[in-house]
Amino acid sequence: GLHQDRDEQAFDAPVVSVSLGDTCLFRVGGTKRDDPTLSFKLESGDVVVLGGESRLAFHGVDRIYPGTSALLKSGGRINLTLRRVTA
Repeated sequence: GLHQDRDEQAFDAPVVSVSLGDTCLFRVGGTKRDDPTLSFKLESGDVVVLGGESRLAFHGVDRIYPGTSALLKSGGRINLTLRRVTA
C-alpha cells in the first residue's frame, strides 16, 4: 500500500528507486495520506527519484503486470531502493 520512506535520520537526500523486471503500476501522492494521487507504469530500467518536496510523498505499487519482461528467468519484479541512512 501507500507508504512514506521515513527510516532515515535526515530527509535532505533523495530516495532513488530502480525497477527491474515486470512492469508495475506505481502510485504517488502528497505528504498526507489523503492527498490526491497519480498512477503511472514503471517498466524495467525505469528510475524514480523522490527528493525535495516529494521526498516524503506517499507512494507504492498497486499492481504488477506478469510476463511483461524477460529480464528475470522466472518472471517477477525487483526494486532496488537507494537511500542515505546516516546524516
